[in-house]
Amino acid sequence: MKKQAYIHLFYLLFFPGYVCMAQPDKPKTVYSVYTGSFSGTGNPGNEWFLSTAIHLSPLKGDNRMTVRSLWDSDSLYFRIEVADRDLRAYQQEKDHPELYLDDMVEILLDTKNDKTSCWAFDDIVYHINLLGQKKDDRGSDSCRTDRAWDGTANYSIRLFGTLNDTTDIDSGYEIEIAFPWNELDISPVNNMRIGADFANGDNDGNGRSLYDWVGAEPMRNPQMFGTLILTF
Repeated sequence: MKKQAYIHLFYLLFFPGYVCMAQPDKPKTVYSVYTGSFSGTGNPGNEWFLSTAIHLSPLKGDNRMTVRSLWDSDSLYFRIEVADRDLRAYQQEKDHPELYLDDMVEILLDTKNDKTSCWAFDDIVYHINLLGQKKDDRGSDSCRTDRAWDGTANYSIRLFGTLNDTTDIDSGYEIEIAFPWNELDISPVNNMRIGADFANGDNDGNGRSLYDWVGAEPMRNPQMFGTLILTF
């Protein structure tokens, strides 16, 4: 724990925009609830009321993030709601190296739930900004990031405010994403466990801030991920 505290202090001193939640004392768990009639990302429906929610907030800053999850025989679904008073995003190119500096959400999955320190082939990450662009990659057998990988998840974005307008006060945004099971190489069953972490990046013009569910350092570190459990 002392080593982690020194790491936090280093980043806070030399990277002013850095925000990271403390490493939890107990493993984090979230439940994904089965739905037999999902209406699809971006479509109105009451399915999300079936799901439980986890709530995240940074050590500083005013953003708040809520994550919900559902699943069916086709896909694993997430709905992420972010309270944000100033919506900003500029990158309009897929996999742009600076996309992470925009207002965005990040989902990381350890599909085998093996919780290793290696960023392996079964580990994937998606960054999605408010312009609908993604920056995704997966690991490899050599534990190196495969940036050429292009995922096939579907997603939709809904803004509550005006993008890149600093003269008003915004409310936030919602992002829904559907991961096909064949992309995850998973045959879902009740009580299956998947490693997971969720993060929110915020840029209000004063430098980037980033916080995540479990306080992973570095972020691509599955051994620190929480656990998502499929339930009926």
